[in-house]
Amino acid sequence: MKKLAFLTLLLPFTATANPFDCKSEFEWLKTTFENNDAGFEYAVSTKGESSYKSHNAEYLNAVKKSGSVTECHQQLHEWLSFFRDGHIGIGLNTDGEEVQNKASKIHEFNELTFSQYLDTKQAEDWEGVWTFSGYTLALKKEGSDYNAYVIESSNESWKKGQIKFTIHDSGNGTHTVSYYMSDHSLRSIDSVSSLDKNHLEIGKNWLTLSRQNAKTVSAPSVTQYVELMAARKPLFKVLSNKTALLRIPSFDHSFKKEIDKIIKDNLDTILQTENLIIDIRGNGGGSDVSYEEILPIIYTNPIRTIGLEFLSTTLNNSRMLQFMEDDNFSDEDKEWAKESYKKLENRLGEFVNLEDDTVTVETFDRVHPLPKNVGVLIDNRNGSTAEQFLLAAKQSKKVKLFGVTTRGVLDISNMYQVQSPSKHFTLYYSLSKSFRIPEMAIDSKGIQPDYYIDASVPAFQWIDHTQKILETR
Repeated sequence: MKKLAFLTLLLPFTATANPFDCKSEFEWLKTTFENNDAGFEYAVSTKGESSYKSHNAEYLNAVKKSGSVTECHQQLHEWLSFFRDGHIGIGLNTDGEEVQNKASKIHEFNELTFSQYLDTKQAEDWEGVWTFSGYTLALKKEGSDYNAYVIESSNESWKKGQIKFTIHDSGNGTHTVSYYMSDHSLRSIDSVSSLDKNHLEIGKNWLTLSRQNAKTVSAPSVTQYVELMAARKPLFKVLSNKTALLRIPSFDHSFKKEIDKIIKDNLDTILQTENLIIDIRGNGGGSDVSYEEILPIIYTNPIRTIGLEFLSTTLNNSRMLQFMEDDNFSDEDKEWAKESYKKLENRLGEFVNLEDDTVTVETFDRVHPLPKNVGVLIDNRNGSTAEQFLLAAKQSKKVKLFGVTTRGVLDISNMYQVQSPSKHFTLYYSLSKSFRIPEMAIDSKGIQPDYYIDASVPAFQWIDHTQKILETR
């Protein structure tokens, strides 16, 4: 797998004079997906041709009744869900002003009045001023709900007084969240929990808010967890004289230089420390080359990697042309893209293996005596290249995986995007299929940990939990 570059930019909405027709959008989506997605035939063969025909008939009837772009978008999204869980999607293209007016009203919110109200409260609960990822929010209880009003935002599409999310009481002490993403699209989240008085977690390890003007001091393990989960760049820490920690939030190709640098800067310490924890929780993938400097550190024996094949179509092959113009790619990578483009164009309509073999075996000159034990922290948000890294890492005798089963989105991969002729939608689909399937499929199954960390161990204690196991092995 040479490249796993995920292009997730939503292009701006362009108004057209023609009336909206969801049936035409559906026909474009169906034709484009069937002709270009590398996992289409595999999904249909797995689920059955008759099942697919029934699915099409159901949604053809539904889209004829769709009266709005938003309703149509939901129907198209549901149609795509037939094929797989990850490396697939349909985006709704709207400009920020339209979304702002329709989805997020600006409320009159008085920050001073709210602050004075907080000062009068005897008990400290979820109400308060919270921060995360460039946002400052006032979380205020209104009825049975908690509304999060924007006070400040580094995202220009979010204005003071808009509601970033709402926490709903589901009964029995449980809560759900209606959360508006950066582009104001709605996402439903099924859990909210307090790490401590100063930190509120939305979703399972998904988003952590920190309280402003906290009255108590958080435990070091909580503070460390919040720092690690909020990190947008790789981090390195020495936990004890026996254990070091490497945090890698993403394998995105644009982070490769930073990953390489933090390993180079701390390599002497890593190679003199008995245990290494590699925390990739929340890492959704990126590019295989981003983890290549980690492998020599954890290596014990030859690493076998099962390859993949690309579906060659005119649309799909245009990605290689984009790679050739990408400043994030080296001259060597650009040359690979150039040669790959030639191979693909010569075999339009076929699956093409761009490497010499279906299986590659990677070896290194030496096995480092230290680190002796390597624990990789994983969770259900790990997918794609993160899972490819785990397949390689697991082949080392030093490595054990700690956490919960990964997401399982690897077999059909290498995402690409194309905009609909109307400019209303952007389709995200995949270009490649692994030679592992069906004998060792990862999609919808995930990769299981060697050490399962159950729910009785809070997420902020995972590092301490793993460290204790490694230091007593």
